[in-house]
Amino acid sequence: MLEYAIIALGLFAFGDAAYVPAVYLAITGHLLLWPIMLMSFVASNLMDIGWYLFGTKGLQKVFKSLPFIAKWEEKHPELMASFFKHQLKIIFWSRFLHGMGYPIMILSGVYKVPFKKYMMMNLLSALIIVFSVPTVIYFTQQSSYAIFNSLKLAEIVLVVAVILIFALSRFKIRKVATKILLGKKDEKGL
Repeated sequence: MLEYAIIALGLFAFGDAAYVPAVYLAITGHLLLWPIMLMSFVASNLMDIGWYLFGTKGLQKVFKSLPFIAKWEEKHPELMASFFKHQLKIIFWSRFLHGMGYPIMILSGVYKVPFKKYMMMNLLSALIIVFSVPTVIYFTQQSSYAIFNSLKLAEIVLVVAVILIFALSRFKIRKVATKILLGKKDEKGL
């Protein structure tokens, strides 16, 4: 139970960076997968609500009072219009671009994106992450097992090839190899 509490704290503190190793531990049989997926979904959405509220309640007045922000908004109205036009797409895709989630969540609060639409995009993107990460880790693990098994096969083929070359070198293969490689008879005349 302690490990799940530590994972929950890690999910709140680090987000997906804590989710990936926790899923790996679950897939390898050290933890249960469904509680980790549930904790990640809940933690992710609670943090998104927190960042949105931080933007609306904490930063909105400060952000709007900064003179360079007002100047920037005046100089780049097309970017502001583009943000308002595509805000839901931006919120959705920000979850998949590492490091973009928090600033976009805060800006969504600052620029008053409708909360229901904001949460719909977050719920959808969180569901995708919660289910895609275990799938990717599972298939990556299976692929690594396949590579490991291929390496074992390659080692066996290499050992057999070395033994075969050694054995053939003892049975006058030297004459044929010298003739092919050098185009002449070897020094012993074999």
